[in-house]
Amino acid sequence: MIRAGRASLVVTSVETDPDLVTQHLGLSPTTVIRKGEGSRSGRVREHHTWAVDAGPFSNEDDDQTGTAALTTLLERCRAAFGRVGTLPADCHARIVWSADSDSAQGGFVLTAAVAGQIAALGVDLYGTVCLRDGGERDQ
Repeated sequence: MIRAGRASLVVTSVETDPDLVTQHLGLSPTTVIRKGEGSRSGRVREHHTWAVDAGPFSNEDDDQTGTAALTTLLERCRAAFGRVGTLPADCHARIVWSADSDSAQGGFVLTAAVAGQIAALGVDLYGTVCLRDGGERDQ
């Protein structure tokens, strides 16, 4: 079962300044990394990154969908529904979602409502489920 997760709306661009992304989407980012800044490895970043983050969130026992972080992100981004298409052409927007399973399987449910909100936002979802080590067995 999915026990925790993180989700982010991420916009990358080569030329468009992150401040312009904020204006277009009507959202305040939680993370901004500018082109030309150094990374921890010492490399110079070749693009801007703008993001709204949600998580990490633990899923409640009564939430069997495994998507608490994703649904929280979509609620935070409601003001941007329908606006992603107004971003300049060099912008690439997507949701990045990851979840942690407490077993060697990681089932989750994207409800029709959640899928509809992703569509309303106008982005693709890139998802990863991190499974517990396969060497362990549930008793």
